Amino acid sequence: MKQSFTHNDLVAYVYGEADAGQIDATEAALAADPALITELARMVEAQAALPRIKFSPPRRIVDAILRYARGEPTPQLCC
Repeated sequence: MKQSFTHNDLVAYVYGEADAGQIDATEAALAADPALITELARMVEAQAALPRIKFSPPRRIVDAILRYARGEPTPQLCC
């Protein structure tokens, strides 16, 4: 039986989120399907073009979470 792969399967493969069985199945499918290789190449190029963004929460939010974890009263953070 021929397994078909979805866009999500390839995304998981590209981002290293696939398990060993999924990796083996994807690589076997890639070896057998040049169109799938083309799609994978497009995904890798798109991933490389994404800007590298680092998100950080405001320090007051981190402090409030830590106070809450210690059981201390927390100030109102919003309106």
